[in-house]
Amino acid sequence: MWTEIFSHLIAEAIFLVMLILVGWSFYLFARRRKLLKFFGINSTKELIVYLSNIRVIRGGSVGIDNAPRAYAGSTVVFGEAIQANLFPNLFSYLIPGLENQPGILKFLLVSDINITIQTSPILDNDIIRNSPIITFGSPGYNKVSGWFEGTLMPLMTFANDNSEIHINDLPNDINPLHSFIQRRFDQENGRMAFYVAGLTEISTVGAAYYLLTHWRDLYNRYHADQPFSVLISVNATNYKLHTIVVN
Repeated sequence: MWTEIFSHLIAEAIFLVMLILVGWSFYLFARRRKLLKFFGINSTKELIVYLSNIRVIRGGSVGIDNAPRAYAGSTVVFGEAIQANLFPNLFSYLIPGLENQPGILKFLLVSDINITIQTSPILDNDIIRNSPIITFGSPGYNKVSGWFEGTLMPLMTFANDNSEIHINDLPNDINPLHSFIQRRFDQENGRMAFYVAGLTEISTVGAAYYLLTHWRDLYNRYHADQPFSVLISVNATNYKLHTIVVN
């Protein structure tokens, strides 16, 4: 009798575990499907992230000792680089079956999406045209951001030598903790394009972080194809974010 009861309990436990695993698998599949649709990733399986390209002239840099140094060349914004390198993790997933393996194998993640992170090109012709893109920073340091503003006609653009954010007929925004996330469909090249930027490094980083952590909220509101422009306010003290203007 006790053997039958124990066997019955074991069978129910196994069934419950299998039910949870199946449900979790469907959840992960649905989440990944939404993720790829939101960023417009299709058969190309590629996403290009363009960072601000800060070109330093010889003698224009300062060392850690606050003395002028001779470095010349391109560099990137540290905060932008940190956020951009989090995007590959967004598209990674756990290999089925490894969760029961010992040690580090249970945390092994793979991705079939190629995330390419590079600095802004100098010429429009060098902008990659056949993959979805995310462009960081203002047109002052990013040619792709300038292309986005001039070609895709977003609601929000930079003004007055990139020191203000222009939003249609509203007064220009000069708050250094404000930034935006914008998505437009590039009809000419048949791909999705995102634009994240702010008036300061921390505000641009905040916009990128919001896109990383709130993409599902944006998907639920705008689905896979609706263009949008979202103004973000970044709290520099505790890094909290909230949206102000949405279209």
